[in-house]
Amino acid sequence: MYFKHNPRLGISLPDFPVSYDDLPADVQEQVLVEWENIRSSIPDQIMRFERVIETYLEAIHHEENWDVIASYFDQIADYASRIHDLNTWQRVDPSLSVQVLETAAEHRDREK
Repeated sequence: MYFKHNPRLGISLPDFPVSYDDLPADVQEQVLVEWENIRSSIPDQIMRFERVIETYLEAIHHEENWDVIASYFDQIADYASRIHDLNTWQRVDPSLSVQVLETAAEHRDREK
């Protein structure tokens, strides 16, 4: 209800209809419990992405076509970006405004 699945990262992210501070205390507590459960799954998700990167790196060693190698590097960069985002989300306190996080993501995307 207060989280929405993000298919790119493979986890649910905060999606509050109102500011966290405006939620009733009992709902804030439920949000904290759910967020801690989500956060505890992040290291496993990072390891899954790292295994995907390792698969691409192994494929690069056996590939001779430069266009294919370049596409593998693009995929590696995408998964590395996902790992970076997961590491950032792992440190997020749910009371932090989602708007602040979206602004940071927007800035990151412009830098690419």
